Amino acid sequence: MIRKWWADNPDLQYPITAYASIIFAGSTIWGFLFVLLGGATDPEASSLVPISWGCLIVGGIGSFFLLPEFFYYISLRSTFEEIIQQDSRSEIIRRRKELEDAAELLGSLYRSRVLGVYRQMEIKPNRRWKEAPSRVGTDLTWWSNTDSKLSRVLPNLHALKNLSTHRLLILFTGSCVFTLIFETAVGGLDGATTSLNDVILGNGGVLHPSPHLDPVSGILLIFLTMLLWLTSPAPSELEEFD
Repeated sequence: MIRKWWADNPDLQYPITAYASIIFAGSTIWGFLFVLLGGATDPEASSLVPISWGCLIVGGIGSFFLLPEFFYYISLRSTFEEIIQQDSRSEIIRRRKELEDAAELLGSLYRSRVLGVYRQMEIKPNRRWKEAPSRVGTDLTWWSNTDSKLSRVLPNLHALKNLSTHRLLILFTGSCVFTLIFETAVGGLDGATTSLNDVILGNGGVLHPSPHLDPVSGILLIFLTMLLWLTSPAPSELEEFD
């Protein structure tokens, strides 16, 4: 059943593999550093020992199986970008099989880009690809769609339309939200949570048993979560008027 779902959803294979690989690799690094820095033998960090060993073991197994696939997709994407940026029609025709094979595995967004280049250079597209004109170029992922809700709220802030800025904002807000939730629920290496409220008031040495959520952390968490949600794709004009 899972294999059939995986085969029927090729557009999800690359992003799922990428995000899962990053999570597993991060978990492995966390577990490894925890053990390396002596956290497993520190009585004050005893509450984190099961979680850290779990991250090390599960993350290591997941990385062993997924990282080769992830690097394979990275290689495919590198090849795809190299070919599609060619200005020579003859060069694209010469390497079209390599380009199309990469696009097939990377998903519909990449196939749409190939079709766009084919139209521009008057190259007949592959018969296997069935293009839906109303959807081409619009089925963009959260990661790749710079027409975000935030860019609609702040239309004069043109930097939000920049793909690098858009992705950096997703990574920054996502990392901050994860860090705040993790610190609130689990705490640091000592198993205690640092209160931002106490830090602001000058009581930085005060630690609280996990889980603990102070008012400042709560407000910051709500703000960053809303900001992360605003980076999601904005509804199309057609959807807005439906």
